[in-house]
Amino acid sequence: MTPGAGGGRRGGPPRSPAVSRRTAALLIAVVLFGLLWRPVLYPAGKAGLLLLDIYSPALLGTNVAALITPEPVVSETRESFRGRGMRVSWWRPAWGTTHPALMIVNGATPAGNDNAATRDFALSLARAGYLVMLPEFPFLKEGRLDPDAPRLVDAAFAFLRERGETRDRPVGAFGASVGGGVMLAAAGSEPAIGRADFLAVLGGYYDLDTYVAAVAAHQQDLPGSGLVPWEPSQEARERIPPAVLLAMTEPADRARVDEVFRAPSYAAAREALASLSPSGRSVLDRLSPASVWGSIAPPVFWIHDPDDAFEPLAEAFAAQGAPREGHFELVVPRLVQHAEVGQAAKGRDLLFVARELWGLLTFTLDVLRIAG
Repeated sequence: MTPGAGGGRRGGPPRSPAVSRRTAALLIAVVLFGLLWRPVLYPAGKAGLLLLDIYSPALLGTNVAALITPEPVVSETRESFRGRGMRVSWWRPAWGTTHPALMIVNGATPAGNDNAATRDFALSLARAGYLVMLPEFPFLKEGRLDPDAPRLVDAAFAFLRERGETRDRPVGAFGASVGGGVMLAAAGSEPAIGRADFLAVLGGYYDLDTYVAAVAAHQQDLPGSGLVPWEPSQEARERIPPAVLLAMTEPADRARVDEVFRAPSYAAAREALASLSPSGRSVLDRLSPASVWGSIAPPVFWIHDPDDAFEPLAEAFAAQGAPREGHFELVVPRLVQHAEVGQAAKGRDLLFVARELWGLLTFTLDVLRIAG
């Protein structure tokens, strides 16, 4: 039978086995790419872009991510949550109409939304494809312990979740320093943020009692080591005592808080805190993730500087060891200095930086698989 007649292939000589193998390999590669795109390649690309934006200025002297991505759109609005008006800063990717989103709960910085490190981080997230919302919570800017803080955080998160820009996309929250503790307390007690797709913490505290005692006694209780010296930053020494004192409404509780910061030991500071009246205890318990830890449903991803002088590393380990059914992941990188995430790479050995960046990349990839 001649080619082209009956069942023979028309239009030229038969394909060689080599061509067929190349075609099959290409088809397999395309299929694998399609299968891996959403669970691996897409979040890996975002994770790489995010770390490039954060670390390439310090390591290479130029922002490589800024060279290959369009500039995000930055705007400011005025919103009201639970009847309290506040400034809200926004960062949006320069493409698309819907995006995965992240609300940042800032640290207790007097600069509020003008804190340069926070704004740089929000810009990095927007370059990676996230809509970023930064409410300027008054209690954080003023350094107050506000029992209503979890409800305010929850109302702001609900506002973000309900926007058309986030429809059917993952929405999470990121808390830095003291804001991380407040965010976790809200997630364990309030309805909207309690259904967040993920929660990320940078620094942060787990239990206000142990955090305050650590600031008072200059010690932290590390697993496997017991009480070890810990030197709090000047900012922590200056801002934590008046914040706790002003949160107390009864004179007897204010006297006990004075005792806390004159206590001769970590144990004595904790005993003084435990002796507060029910109203005094309710303030600390309301703002302590430890009080609601078992009720926090979203996955929690925690980053903590091992040399953090604002919140001791023991707080992260306490959270890690506390009973809870949800996912928890902790990374302790030396390329992060408290809320500063980029400058710690300057002057470091190349091999050290490579190891640290690999750990951060795998951690970030785990987050972004959920974050979208």
